[in-house]
Amino acid sequence: MNSINSKIVVISLLLGLLTACGMTVQGIDVGRVIGAGSKAMDVGEKTQEEEIAMGQETAEVLMAKVSIAQDDQLQAYVNRVGYWLVQHSSRKSLPWHFVVLNNPAANAFAAPGGYVFITTGMMDNIHNEAELAGVLAHEIAHVSDKHYLHALESNSRSGLVTDLLVLAQQSSKDKEERSSESTRITGQYDKVVADVYNRGLDRDDEYRADKLGAIIAARAGYDHYGFASVLQNVEGGMVKGNSFLGFLKRHPDTSKRLTALEDTLLYLDLNSDSYRVLASRYAVNSRVTPY
Repeated sequence: MNSINSKIVVISLLLGLLTACGMTVQGIDVGRVIGAGSKAMDVGEKTQEEEIAMGQETAEVLMAKVSIAQDDQLQAYVNRVGYWLVQHSSRKSLPWHFVVLNNPAANAFAAPGGYVFITTGMMDNIHNEAELAGVLAHEIAHVSDKHYLHALESNSRSGLVTDLLVLAQQSSKDKEERSSESTRITGQYDKVVADVYNRGLDRDDEYRADKLGAIIAARAGYDHYGFASVLQNVEGGMVKGNSFLGFLKRHPDTSKRLTALEDTLLYLDLNSDSYRVLASRYAVNSRVTPY
């Protein structure tokens, strides 16, 4: 994807997140996908269309609390790397979006349906494109394995996610027409999202994404040690304050993650023949906007 098209994708995403979602989400007629009378249990497997709609709602909740890095070149660059990695993942058909957030905390996270976010604070802890690819591939792995989707479902009361998706069908109506039930549903879901993202994913999910992310990065031709390097960069560079404690709260101990990742990296040593780092290209494109 060329630079112009990448910018269009980013701008379209940002505009979509900053406005109320209409009758369709990512071009999908939510009303057609989920009938207003449907009351399927949340524990049931979601279709891809339902997952995308749920991801849209989750992304809007997350985006309400942060600002976007105002750097078109940076956004386009991260999208180019992200889209290349996606081509080597198991879920190429999702409408993927990669967004750089203006936040000093070193963090990256995702939402169901193909939303991947990385902070400028994390970009400050990255030294080359292989490391960036490692972080993005880790989040792509979370989405591919539906880790965030299952976490949100398991933290929702029975029926809440389905109610939310039905509500998305009605969101084009005037806000004054939205019932107290609609307000209750969205309020409950906001709390679910806050709880899941403040607490973090299951530790086994993190270990799984570490391994799968390294494999995706290697398939895309990057040095598969990129993500391991980022873990060391973050631990070594963070001030041991609230930001670092928050990182530890949401993720397993770094040394345990690196130990668990060793076998995968050694396997890739023997089976991967491409080790691109691309430090110069990263330096040119990663002009991080000041906080």
